[in-house]
Amino acid sequence: MSLTDTPTIRQDATLDRPLRRVAYEAGMLLGLEATREEQDYHRRRLTRALYWLHGAGTVAGLRVSIDPETDPDGDPDRDRRVRILVGPGVAIDGLGREILVHETHCLDLGDWLDAQDPLTLRDGFNDAADLLRLRVTARYQDCPVAAQPVLARKLNLGTDPVQPSRIADSVLLELVPDPPGVPDPGLNPWPLHTPLDGPLPALSASEQARLDALDPNDPDQARQREVLTLRLRLLHLFEAGWSAPELEAELVARARLPLARITLSTSDPAAPIVNPERLAVDNLARPFVQGTAQLAALAGLR
Repeated sequence: MSLTDTPTIRQDATLDRPLRRVAYEAGMLLGLEATREEQDYHRRRLTRALYWLHGAGTVAGLRVSIDPETDPDGDPDRDRRVRILVGPGVAIDGLGREILVHETHCLDLGDWLDAQDPLTLRDGFNDAADLLRLRVTARYQDCPVAAQPVLARKLNLGTDPVQPSRIADSVLLELVPDPPGVPDPGLNPWPLHTPLDGPLPALSASEQARLDALDPNDPDQARQREVLTLRLRLLHLFEAGWSAPELEAELVARARLPLARITLSTSDPAAPIVNPERLAVDNLARPFVQGTAQLAALAGLR
C-alpha cells in the first residue's frame, strides 16, 4: 500500500458525508486545501455514481488464465513454472473506483507460494477436498509520480527534498488465500452495505395486497412477486447498517474486487506441487456489472 493510499481509501469509503465544492469569488484567497477539496469533490462525485448506479463488478475483460511451461512427459507430480495472467479490461472496485488494465500482467505462482507464510496459506486450505484455494483480486490504487523539488518545511529535512507532483490512477492486483465456505460474490453490488437478511419488515396493507395478488404457481406472476420483494428490500437497505469498517485491513478487503478463484490440488499447503494438471481457474466466481451496454451486448450474443 502506497503512502497516499491509506487516506484515499478512507475518503472514498465515506459515503455518508455530504460533499463540498469551492465557491470561487473575485478577490478570495485560496490555498492548497481549497485545491485539494475541489479535486476531491469531482473524484468522489464520480465514484459515488459508479458505486450506487452500477455497483462493484467486472464490466468487460480482466480474464484470468495460466501459462505453464511445456512438459513433454505431462507428469502431474513434478513442479513446473506456471504464470498467472490477468488480461486487459475494465471494472469497478468495491468503493466505486474505476479499474483499468490496458495490458496483460503476470505472476509466477511458484515464486509467490515460496514467499508466503505457511500459516497464511492454510487460511485457504480445504482439508476435506485437499485443495488450496486462492483468489485473484483487483482494486484501484493511487500511484505518486513525477517527483519535483519542493521547499523544505522542517530543519535538516535534506538539501534537495522532493515530492510527487502527480497522482496517477493505478491498479493493485493481488493473489490472496480464499477461505473455504465463503460464498462467491452474489447479488449485493454494494460491498460497504450489508443487505437486509431474513424476513421483510412489516408491510403496509397495500404492499401486502400487491404481493398476495400474484399467483406463486404462475411463472410470470412469480417473477413479478420476486421483483417486488427485491424492491421492498431495497427500501430498507439503509436500515440494515452501513458504516465503513474501522479496521484498515477490513476496509481494503471491501475495496478488493474478486476476479477469479484458483484451486491447487495438494495435501500439504505448506509445500504444494505447482503443476498445471493440479490447477483450475474459475473466472465466473466474480461479480459482473449489469450495465445497459453490457446487457445489450449479451442480448446480441443470443
